[in-house]
Amino acid sequence: MMIKRFDFVFSYWIFAWFIFYEMGIIPYNPKIALIIALLTSFIELTVMIYYKNSLFNIFLFSFINFVMKVIPIFFLLNTSYNINDFYAFLVLFIIYLLWLLVNKLNIQKEVKNVIRRLKHNEPVGPFIYYINNI
Repeated sequence: MMIKRFDFVFSYWIFAWFIFYEMGIIPYNPKIALIIALLTSFIELTVMIYYKNSLFNIFLFSFINFVMKVIPIFFLLNTSYNINDFYAFLVLFIIYLLWLLVNKLNIQKEVKNVIRRLKHNEPVGPFIYYINNI
Protein backbone atom coordinates (compact mmCIF):
# COMPACT_ATOMS: atom_id res chain seq x y z
CA MET A 1 0.00 0.00 0.00
CA MET A 2 1.48 3.32 -1.05
CA ILE A 3 0.99 6.11 1.44
CA LYS A 4 0.86 9.51 -0.19
CA ARG A 5 3.49 12.07 0.47
CA PHE A 6 2.25 15.32 2.00
CA ASP A 7 2.81 17.16 -1.29
CA PHE A 8 0.44 14.73 -3.02
CA VAL A 9 -2.51 15.81 -0.83
CA PHE A 10 -4.24 18.98 -2.04
CA SER A 11 -5.55 19.84 1.42
CA TYR A 12 -2.00 20.51 2.58
CA TRP A 13 -1.51 22.88 -0.34
CA ILE A 14 -4.66 24.77 0.68
CA PHE A 15 -3.52 24.88 4.31
CA ALA A 16 -0.14 26.29 3.20
CA TRP A 17 -2.04 28.89 1.15
CA PHE A 18 -3.97 29.87 4.29
CA ILE A 19 -0.74 30.27 6.27
CA PHE A 20 0.84 32.38 3.51
CA TYR A 21 -2.34 34.47 3.30
CA GLU A 22 -2.34 35.06 7.05
CA MET A 23 1.32 36.07 6.89
CA GLY A 24 0.49 38.59 4.16
CA ILE A 25 2.64 36.81 1.56
CA ILE A 26 -0.28 35.88 -0.72
CA PRO A 27 -3.08 38.41 -1.37
CA TYR A 28 -5.70 35.87 -2.45
CA ASN A 29 -8.18 34.71 0.19
CA PRO A 30 -8.29 30.89 0.52
CA LYS A 31 -11.75 30.88 2.14
CA ILE A 32 -13.58 29.36 -0.87
CA ALA A 33 -10.87 26.69 -1.28
CA LEU A 34 -11.12 25.80 2.39
CA ILE A 35 -14.91 25.51 2.17
CA ILE A 36 -14.68 23.24 -0.90
CA ALA A 37 -11.99 21.14 0.84
CA LEU A 38 -14.15 20.87 3.96
CA LEU A 39 -17.12 19.68 1.89
CA THR A 40 -14.91 17.06 0.24
CA SER A 41 -13.65 15.94 3.65
CA PHE A 42 -17.23 15.70 4.91
CA ILE A 43 -17.99 13.28 2.06
CA GLU A 44 -14.92 11.23 2.98
CA LEU A 45 -15.99 11.21 6.63
CA THR A 46 -19.46 10.02 5.63
CA VAL A 47 -17.90 7.17 3.65
CA MET A 48 -15.69 6.27 6.63
CA ILE A 49 -18.73 6.11 8.90
CA TYR A 50 -20.75 4.14 6.34
CA TYR A 51 -17.99 1.53 6.03
CA LYS A 52 -17.58 1.39 9.82
CA ASN A 53 -13.98 2.60 10.04
CA SER A 54 -12.45 2.49 13.49
CA LEU A 55 -13.33 5.29 15.88
CA PHE A 56 -9.63 6.06 16.14
CA ASN A 57 -9.29 6.63 12.36
CA ILE A 58 -12.49 8.68 12.29
CA PHE A 59 -11.25 10.76 15.24
CA LEU A 60 -7.84 11.37 13.64
CA PHE A 61 -9.40 12.27 10.30
CA SER A 62 -11.85 14.64 12.00
CA PHE A 63 -9.15 16.22 14.18
CA ILE A 64 -6.80 16.82 11.24
CA ASN A 65 -9.60 18.33 9.18
CA PHE A 66 -10.72 20.48 12.09
CA VAL A 67 -7.21 21.92 12.44
CA MET A 68 -6.55 22.27 8.71
CA LYS A 69 -9.96 23.48 7.55
CA VAL A 70 -12.45 24.44 10.27
CA ILE A 71 -10.06 26.62 12.29
CA PRO A 72 -8.78 28.46 9.19
CA ILE A 73 -12.38 29.02 8.00
CA PHE A 74 -13.18 30.41 11.45
CA PHE A 75 -10.25 32.84 11.11
CA LEU A 76 -11.54 33.92 7.70
CA LEU A 77 -15.24 34.22 8.60
CA ASN A 78 -15.30 38.01 8.48
CA THR A 79 -13.09 38.33 5.42
CA SER A 80 -14.50 38.98 1.99
CA TYR A 81 -13.49 37.11 -1.10
CA ASN A 82 -14.00 37.78 -4.78
CA ILE A 83 -13.74 36.08 -8.15
CA ASN A 84 -9.95 36.55 -8.22
CA ASP A 85 -9.71 34.38 -5.09
CA PHE A 86 -11.62 31.65 -6.93
CA TYR A 87 -9.32 32.02 -9.95
CA ALA A 88 -6.33 31.68 -7.60
CA PHE A 89 -7.90 28.43 -6.34
CA LEU A 90 -8.21 27.15 -9.91
CA VAL A 91 -4.62 28.11 -10.72
CA LEU A 92 -3.37 26.37 -7.57
CA PHE A 93 -5.37 23.25 -8.47
CA ILE A 94 -3.91 23.21 -11.99
CA ILE A 95 -0.39 23.59 -10.55
CA TYR A 96 -1.18 20.74 -8.15
CA LEU A 97 -2.35 18.51 -11.01
CA LEU A 98 0.80 19.35 -12.97
CA TRP A 99 2.87 18.49 -9.88
CA LEU A 100 1.19 15.08 -9.73
CA LEU A 101 1.89 14.50 -13.43
CA VAL A 102 5.54 15.55 -13.08
CA ASN A 103 5.83 13.04 -10.24
CA LYS A 104 4.21 10.38 -12.44
CA LEU A 105 1.25 9.86 -10.13
CA ASN A 106 -1.72 8.26 -11.85
CA ILE A 107 -4.57 10.47 -10.63
CA GLN A 108 -7.36 8.04 -11.53
CA LYS A 109 -5.54 5.17 -9.81
CA GLU A 110 -4.91 7.31 -6.72
CA VAL A 111 -8.61 8.25 -6.43
CA LYS A 112 -9.49 4.54 -6.59
CA ASN A 113 -6.88 3.82 -3.90
CA VAL A 114 -8.38 6.47 -1.60
CA ILE A 115 -11.83 4.94 -2.04
CA ARG A 116 -10.42 1.47 -1.36
CA ARG A 117 -8.63 2.71 1.79
CA LEU A 118 -11.82 4.40 3.01
CA LYS A 119 -13.74 1.17 2.53
CA HIS A 120 -11.15 -0.95 4.34
CA ASN A 121 -10.41 1.20 7.39
CA GLU A 122 -6.91 2.09 6.15
CA PRO A 123 -5.22 5.47 6.56
CA VAL A 124 -6.28 7.88 3.82
CA GLY A 125 -3.48 10.36 4.24
CA PRO A 126 0.13 10.53 5.31
CA PHE A 127 -0.52 12.20 8.67
CA ILE A 128 -3.01 9.52 9.76
CA TYR A 129 -0.62 6.82 8.54
CA TYR A 130 2.26 8.16 10.64
CA ILE A 131 0.07 8.68 13.73
CA ASN A 132 -1.27 5.14 13.41
CA ASN A 133 2.28 3.80 13.36
CA ILE A 134 3.39 5.58 16.54
